Amino acid sequence: MITYILKRLLISIPVLFGILLVTFVLARLIPGDPCKAILGEKATVEVCEKFEKRFGLDKPIHTQFLLYSKKIVLADFGNSIRFSRPVSQILVERFPVTIELALGGLVVAILAGVSLGIISALKHNTPVDVGTMVLANVGISMPVFWLGLMLAYLFGLLLKDTIFWLPPSGRLTAGLSSIPFFEVWGWEVLKGTTKSKFLEFFANHYIFNALITGNWEIFKDAIKHMILPVIALSTIPMAIIARITRSSLLEVLGRDYIRTAKAKGVKSKNV
Repeated sequence: MITYILKRLLISIPVLFGILLVTFVLARLIPGDPCKAILGEKATVEVCEKFEKRFGLDKPIHTQFLLYSKKIVLADFGNSIRFSRPVSQILVERFPVTIELALGGLVVAILAGVSLGIISALKHNTPVDVGTMVLANVGISMPVFWLGLMLAYLFGLLLKDTIFWLPPSGRLTAGLSSIPFFEVWGWEVLKGTTKSKFLEFFANHYIFNALITGNWEIFKDAIKHMILPVIALSTIPMAIIARITRSSLLEVLGRDYIRTAKAKGVKSKNV
């Protein structure tokens, strides 16, 4: 097992190098001046020279790539042009949202996929089976971004004034805010410390934060905002799980001991 893991890690090294090279080359192929794009068209030649020197853009292309790779390895992703803050800091802040969506999508995919696979296998060669597999094939072939746009358009716009309306974006309704649990519990003394940053990471999980503080309004609102993205993210894995479950169950149901039990009159639910 350890040997297998080491082999996979070694194989991933050239793959990661290739990804770094491709992203670097693509960034260099984008037309335009990076200095003018960030500082504006009115940036002077002197300002652009200082800008290029600061970020190493005045160095040879291979040196730029080495500097780029070094910073990536050290998790130094620079500052965001849009937010003027370190990218690594923004990633840490957004990571709780990623966890919420990933876990939500995984749970829905497993529950729905296994259920659909079992139903399809038990109703083999019936309209239910055919319909389920057609939906599974459509789900596998449907791009997630397109499905997300269609769900947002349907539930966020077309059904806007109905009971089926769902928020197409955001994490909470405007006007609502999630108060960190350590502030609710009176731990303000930790504010601004290293422990506070650690606690803020968990507090940014709005569903978890609302659950442990008993704020059910925030809890329901956060769940409501997660429905559409979770459905979009779970569609492909749900379809794959449904097909795998169906084929595995059909294989088991076709074995000799199952057919023998049915031939002896044992009820299907007991089998």
